[in-house]
Amino acid sequence: MKKLLLCLLFISFCAFTYAQYKIPISGLVCRDFGRIKTGDEDIMKQMGGVVVQLYWRDIQPDENGAVKRNNDADAAINWVRDFKIKYGVDLGIKIRLYCGIYSPVWLFKKVGFVSLDQKQEKIPKFWTGDYVKAFADVQAKLAAMYDDVPEVREVVDGCTGSTTAEAFIRPFAERRTDAVQAFLQAGYTTEADEQAIKKSFNAMKVWKKTLVSVCFSNFKKLNSDGSVDEDINRTIDFVNDFINEFGKQAVVGNNGLRPESGHHGQRWQEGGDMYALANYFKKLHDSKSIKIYFQTAKDERIGNLQNAIEDGVTYGASYIELPGAPRNYTQDLPLAQMFDMNKKLQANAKH
Repeated sequence: MKKLLLCLLFISFCAFTYAQYKIPISGLVCRDFGRIKTGDEDIMKQMGGVVVQLYWRDIQPDENGAVKRNNDADAAINWVRDFKIKYGVDLGIKIRLYCGIYSPVWLFKKVGFVSLDQKQEKIPKFWTGDYVKAFADVQAKLAAMYDDVPEVREVVDGCTGSTTAEAFIRPFAERRTDAVQAFLQAGYTTEADEQAIKKSFNAMKVWKKTLVSVCFSNFKKLNSDGSVDEDINRTIDFVNDFINEFGKQAVVGNNGLRPESGHHGQRWQEGGDMYALANYFKKLHDSKSIKIYFQTAKDERIGNLQNAIEDGVTYGASYIELPGAPRNYTQDLPLAQMFDMNKKLQANAKH
């Protein structure tokens, strides 16, 4: 009798854990709300969600200031609600906050920056404590605004991204001595970077109902002598840290899905670093029901869109962000195939 009672309590606890989070996004997804135009309605009916891109400098121009309303997230919420009324299609919203080079002016002044002459980019010192504290502040304010909004299903932790919202991408390569030396001279260390990543996970804990995602890539270790080491197992360690922090609230993924025919497609084949990472995602999906997403590579890098999506399905993805604008999707993916791909992705989401 006691065993039965304990079993029922455990089942009830699990049900509560699942119920406290919003419905995960599933199916094909438009990766940029800003690209949707009148005439895309039939394509958007086939989507399961839309990504809204926010730029930190636009939404919080003053230190410790409020987040500006009537921003692109607000516009997306209104659009999604109107779309549901008109067509009965319920689209989930994913908020992707761009930090790094898109940080506010006041933050550059506060923490300093690295200047990369090659691309004339200024990257704030994202590995510093003040930077992560500022990130925690803006996330707390975003969560207060959107955590109770049902249409906002997922939010991205891109705190330590330098030029994108990809938290692990670094401009480190032994052939790019300018970037390596600029970071070292600015006081960058791998240890401080790793701590900033972990602290960014903690900063996202202010989201209580909304799923939290991270784009995981091959983490590059910059040594004090300027040499660069890569080991996908270090990234996998971070994946485990993230899962331990968020459990069922976590969504793991990558923003460069491509088949063998794509640019550097060998990285996604057996023996490649991204192949190892994607299959680790699948292991987490199969064993712990962790949700997975992918964004495909850009049109010029992807090789074959249909093959990329099929690979994503095989890896256990719940949803895949498509390249380009909605009106161009059917050039590579007819509506009938969209329907088929959606069913497969939605099936993964139910696991």
